[in-house]
Amino acid sequence: MLLLVLSLSACGRAERERLAAVQAAQVATLVEVERVMAETIRRADRLADGADRILGPRPVMTPAEEDALRLFQNGVHVARARAIAVRVTSDAIRDSLVATGRLIELEDSTAHWIVRRGSSPAYVVPDLRTLLAVVGERFQERLAALELPPYRLEITSALRTSDRQEELREDNANAAAGVSSHEFGVTVDVSYAAFAPPAERPEEILADVPPELRPHMERFVDLAFESVSARKSRELGAILSGVLQETQSEGMALVIYERQQTVYHLTVARLLAGS
Repeated sequence: MLLLVLSLSACGRAERERLAAVQAAQVATLVEVERVMAETIRRADRLADGADRILGPRPVMTPAEEDALRLFQNGVHVARARAIAVRVTSDAIRDSLVATGRLIELEDSTAHWIVRRGSSPAYVVPDLRTLLAVVGERFQERLAALELPPYRLEITSALRTSDRQEELREDNANAAAGVSSHEFGVTVDVSYAAFAPPAERPEEILADVPPELRPHMERFVDLAFESVSARKSRELGAILSGVLQETQSEGMALVIYERQQTVYHLTVARLLAGS
């Protein structure tokens, strides 16, 4: 009986020691997770604060610059659309144009843009995709020259069939009366009130983050970038407007700086090499 009691006591002690070791390991893991999270957030905030300081003294758009991006109104956009594309009056016509490659679906996320949730799938003519790549690349080049992160464009709307445009007109007084260039797949709306975080997060921020935590910490990094772009959207918009004025002067694009909606109405103006 004594041996049994001693044996049970030893087993109980071993189990308590095992549980204590497990608890100590859990505490150590939590401490390390908290350390990694705090350090990652600190690095992300430091990078965001640097971008905030750079953008602080940057100018915003002047009325003259806004007017320069309102020279060509809807009728001009539609006329150019008729010259280079086919009006998509129904889903059936859209699908046939997609099948023949005359319309393509924009990727939801690239190095230069994202398609905002709710606007996907976004169909456009291939030339418009080429234009977006040019605009996105030039925008990021200007950001890099200022030592700013490579923010991306946010596309809020692309192709609308004629049926969809009519529905939108009933619900939205800002929707163009008559035919819209959106019905040809040659136009997208690009936000100037929001800019997407870079496609690639700086590795120095996430260098010591374990794989199981990485998706969560990447979101923290994105939020740090987004907080700056929200506060400094007018400054970023002014940089983008310079690129849009440039492509418009080169005959690549037509732009309407919308005042009632916080978007650029961006239309590809001609066939582009490589599209």
